[in-house]
Amino acid sequence: MRNAARWLPTAARYCRGLLAAAIGAAAVTSELDAQAAAGTFVIRGGTVVPVVGAQIPNGTVVISQGKIQAVGANVQAPQGATVIDATGLFVYPGMIDSGTELGLTEIGSVPGSTDTREIGDFNPQDVALTAVNAHSELIPVTRVNGVTTVVTSATGALMSGTAALIDLWGWTPDEMAIKPRVAQVMSYPSSGGLGGRGGGFGARPQGDASETASRQVRAMRDFFADARAYADVKAKVAAGGSVPNAPRANQAMESLVPAIRGEMPIIFDVNTIDQIRGVLTLADSFKLKVILRGPRDAWRVADTLAARKIPVIVGPTTQVPGSDDPYDALYAQPGVLAKAGVKIAFQTSGASDVRDLPYNAALATAYGLDMDEAVKALTINPAQIFGVADRYGSLEAGKVANVMVTTGNPLDVRSNVKYLFIRGEQVPLTDRHTKLYEQFRARPKP
Repeated sequence: MRNAARWLPTAARYCRGLLAAAIGAAAVTSELDAQAAAGTFVIRGGTVVPVVGAQIPNGTVVISQGKIQAVGANVQAPQGATVIDATGLFVYPGMIDSGTELGLTEIGSVPGSTDTREIGDFNPQDVALTAVNAHSELIPVTRVNGVTTVVTSATGALMSGTAALIDLWGWTPDEMAIKPRVAQVMSYPSSGGLGGRGGGFGARPQGDASETASRQVRAMRDFFADARAYADVKAKVAAGGSVPNAPRANQAMESLVPAIRGEMPIIFDVNTIDQIRGVLTLADSFKLKVILRGPRDAWRVADTLAARKIPVIVGPTTQVPGSDDPYDALYAQPGVLAKAGVKIAFQTSGASDVRDLPYNAALATAYGLDMDEAVKALTINPAQIFGVADRYGSLEAGKVANVMVTTGNPLDVRSNVKYLFIRGEQVPLTDRHTKLYEQFRARPKP
């Protein structure tokens, strides 16, 4: 799948929709030719929400050459710019979903459209970006609601490979990529099954499940130990040293070297308090830079996570609470973590529901999460967690122009996105849903 040698089946899937994609893209191109030719946009008159500073009433945002050139209350519009009157509207940075399978699956019940897992438990060499379908129907559906950037990854194995940080605009996966390998993705075992979005042990007896989990933990530790030894040998060889019987290049070990050296974070899909503690022990043993994703019990160790500066990706908050959890545990956890000083971001986990990202955060605000913190958890926080805050996550001069203009706070289900920019290009707010709506709205009267 995500290995170069396995890329052809994915490429074949792209080809099946190439003609339809080309026809749709031609319409998009003609619609945006005028704006693209100008290359400069001025959004003025709206309330600008930079996220990292105070709101700017009657503010102006200047976009040119794919970047934000200026933000402020008294900004002059460049000559020849396309002016967008945002009076009565709000201007926000595009939102970031920190955990999806977008582009890797289209219809969950159709196996041929799903490419989210390889055979075997240890596949750190897999690269999710190579399997992304840039022409997925779910991408424009997601964009229409103001989500411009996502982390997409395979899941379900102990080591599922590298996640990709992508913008939702581009002809090919490489064009969409911000960081093709933004983090390794792993699931820490538990007696109830793999953590987060992984599989379970079904109806196995508890003793059997616990034994299996223990064996998997040992296997994971052994894999890390081998990777560390491999990295040490590689460093010695690079320095000109002699290593008798040096191992041959190993694709799986090579892919783990950046994580072992602390240069790449590891996203651990976890759930329970035992899994969280297991991840922290691994992090201490191998000096790993970890991110927890989807833990239901993170609130129980909020102070520890804050002290260790371990970020947590929460959600989906629209799930049903566990049978032994307080009824409000899922909804209140983001607020508890944020108040403790933990940097949080939100995920929707799947592919078809990424458009609901802002509502996952909105639900948390009803249970204690500050509204400003909720907006940060959809914008600047994930940008900081994944190391791109110098380019993404807020409305500041010099940053990539991922900008949305809305009728209100994007967390409010009543708000609508009126204009959307990704990398400085105005993106059409059309998708399969809007096309079907217009088609049937215009149906002949009986």
